[in-house]
Amino acid sequence: MFVARTAVGLAAGVLLFGGVAFAAPPESKPTPSVELARSLIDAEQFEQAVTVLKQLDADNGTSGAQIDLLFGRIYLSIGKPAKALGFFEEASFASLDSEAEAYLGLAEADLALGDLTKARRNATLALKSDPDLVAAHLVLARADQRLGHGDDATRRLHQLQNDRPESEDVAIVLARYLAQQDGPAAGIAELERFIGQVPTSAAAEDALGQLLWVTGRKAEAVEARRTARQLYLDRGQNGRAEAMAVWLKAVDPNGKLKTQEAKTEEAKTDEPPNIPFKRLPPPKEPPQPQAQPRQPVEAAPLPPPPPPARKVTQAVALAHPEPLPFAPGSSIMTGSGIVLEGGRQIITNRHVIEGMNSVYVRNGTGYVRKARVAKVSNDDDLALLEIDKPFPEGAVTPFADIVEPATGRAAIVMGFPMIGLFGDEQPALTEGIIAKANGLGNDPGTFQMTAKLNKGNSGGPVFDKHGHLLGVAVGKTDTAAIYQKSGVMVEDMNIGIKGGRILAFLGKSPVTEAATPEISLEDLYQQMLPRTVLIAAQK
Repeated sequence: MFVARTAVGLAAGVLLFGGVAFAAPPESKPTPSVELARSLIDAEQFEQAVTVLKQLDADNGTSGAQIDLLFGRIYLSIGKPAKALGFFEEASFASLDSEAEAYLGLAEADLALGDLTKARRNATLALKSDPDLVAAHLVLARADQRLGHGDDATRRLHQLQNDRPESEDVAIVLARYLAQQDGPAAGIAELERFIGQVPTSAAAEDALGQLLWVTGRKAEAVEARRTARQLYLDRGQNGRAEAMAVWLKAVDPNGKLKTQEAKTEEAKTDEPPNIPFKRLPPPKEPPQPQAQPRQPVEAAPLPPPPPPARKVTQAVALAHPEPLPFAPGSSIMTGSGIVLEGGRQIITNRHVIEGMNSVYVRNGTGYVRKARVAKVSNDDDLALLEIDKPFPEGAVTPFADIVEPATGRAAIVMGFPMIGLFGDEQPALTEGIIAKANGLGNDPGTFQMTAKLNKGNSGGPVFDKHGHLLGVAVGKTDTAAIYQKSGVMVEDMNIGIKGGRILAFLGKSPVTEAATPEISLEDLYQQMLPRTVLIAAQK
C-alpha cells in the first residue's frame, strides 16, 4: 500500500522510549540529514524532526525507506501505532538494508495495538535480520509476559541482562516482570541494583519511582521521580522532564512530601472469621475421553464430527485509548471486570466499587464508558455494573459460556494488575490450573488456583483454554497472617468466585457445557480483549 510521507500537527513533548539527547540551536541551521532527524526524534523534538524529514523527502538523494522509518518512529512515540504501521510497512518493502528496523517497528506497533501474534512474528523476523537487536527481544518478552508465558520471559530477560548489563531498557522490563511475578520488593531491588551501576539512568529512576508509588512509599517515589526529571533535563529529553514536572505538581504541589506516607488505600470488606484470606486491593487439562470399541458390524460407522471451530474475534485496539475522566495524580480505585451477554452489563467484585460515587470502565481495545452500580450481592463479593451504551465491537460473554471450575482444568486470569507499573491500556494474562474446586475452608462458592493475582486483578475473568468463563478473581491467601498464626510459611494461593455463583447472582440457570476445541493463548487474548475491562472508580 502507498503511504504519503507527510505529517502535520505533531505535538512536541510526548514520551519516547530512550534515546540520545540532541537539539540544534535554531540559528545554526544545520544541514538536513537522516542522522539529524533521528537525533531530534530521540530528543523528543518532533516538530523539528518533521521539518527535517520533509526537506529530506524533497531531495532525491535520500532513502525513502529511512524517511518512512523515522516517520513511523514519530507516530509510534506520540501514541499513534496504527498510523505508524503504514510507514513501517512501506519501509519493509522498500529496502533490504532497513528490513530489521522495519520489522521491529511493525512488532512494536502490533504490540501497542494488542495483536500479539503479529508482534511475535515481526519481532522474530527482525531478529533473523539482526540477532543483536535488543528491542526485538524486549517485544518478545513483553508479549510472553502479557500471555502468561512466565518461564520463557524470565529466561529471555536474564539472558539479555547477562549480555547487556548496562541496558536500562532490559533492566526496567526485568524489574517490572519480577515485580509482577515475585512482588514489588523484587522489582525495586533490581532497579536499585541497576541504578547503583548506572546512576545516570533517568528511565530507571522513573520506573523506580512508579514502583515505589504503587507500593505506598510515596515520599521515596517523589524523590526518585525528582531525580529522574533532572536526569531527563541533563539528557535534553525535555518532553519527559515536563511530563514529570506535571506529575510532581499534582501529587506534591507544595514540595512537602518528605516522609513516607500511609500505605495505599484499600477497599475495606468484612472478612470471614479465622480465614487467612485478603481481598485484592483495586490500583493440566482434563483427561481425553477413551475411544469406544467398534461394534462388530460389516461397515464401521463414521466417527462423530469434531466440535465446530470456535470463531475468534480479531479485535483491533484504538490507536490511542480514550482517557479516563479523572484529574492527573488523583486517587482512584481500580479493578477488572468482564462484559456479559447483552453488552450493557459488567460483572466485577463488590469491594472494587463499594463506597465509590463515580465509576468508569475502559475495555481492552480502548473505549471508555460511564457506569453505574446496578446490583450488589449480599452473599458473594460480586457487583453488577451497567454502562450507558455498549462497546462498539459487540464482543460479550454469553451466559452459556459461564461454567463451573473443575480441579486440574487450566485457569487463565485476564485483567489490569498494578496499572501504575504495567500500564492501563491493555490487559495481561496469567496462567495456572484449578488447584481445588472449593475455596479456603472448603467454601463451596469459591475455588483455588495457581494463576498469580496482583492488585487490580480483582473482578477480572478466569477462563479455561476453551474460552469458558470459570469465574472471577477475588483475592489471595494472606501468607503473613498464616505465618503469624501458625509459624508456617505457605505459598500464595489465589481465590476465584465460581461461575455458578455468578449465574445465581444474575438469576440465570446453568446450562450443559458445550464441547468446544481448545484455542491458543494468543487467540484467547484476541477474543477476550474487547470484553475485558479496567474499572476505575472515585469517591
